[in-house]
Amino acid sequence: MDSPIKYICVYCGSSMGNGNLFADTAWETGRMIARLGLGLLYGGACCGTMGKVADAALENGAEVCGIIPDFFENYEFEVLHTGLTQLVRVKTMAERKQMLIDMADCFLALPGSYGTLDELFETLVLVQLKQIAKPVFLLNLNGFYDPLLKQLDKMQECGFLQAENLRLLQVCQTLDELEMKLKR
Repeated sequence: MDSPIKYICVYCGSSMGNGNLFADTAWETGRMIARLGLGLLYGGACCGTMGKVADAALENGAEVCGIIPDFFENYEFEVLHTGLTQLVRVKTMAERKQMLIDMADCFLALPGSYGTLDELFETLVLVQLKQIAKPVFLLNLNGFYDPLLKQLDKMQECGFLQAENLRLLQVCQTLDELEMKLKR
């Protein structure tokens, strides 16, 4: 790493996914963040794996900042995490992403859906275009992202993605592997 990591931005789901694996891994990710003495930046929700990462980080002493658009307040179910160190309200998803990107020292994508991929790829594009110089990690939990990684290889094979840009995404198979990379 070029500079010390203080804040890690975690992109993950507003749902729990099937089974306990995703929720348990989100919880362990939050614990790891606290153990490493890092602060967590994330989307500000109390639900899904997002809430699990935040709750575990908080419970284990980490500073947690959530950034969430105001319109989530209009949902029929509770979305905003009210127990954070800091909750920043913004108007749009674009503002949320920009603040997360600006404030974070590195990024981690856990399993998720459209929003997770949107955030991950916008971040990777900014790194590729040298607008930011921050590490981007992907946790390929139990092969969750194998089809995506195969697609990225296909993009390189077909000449759309340069090898050096493919390497911008640091893929980890386990939390232990991720932790070792974060400690460097």
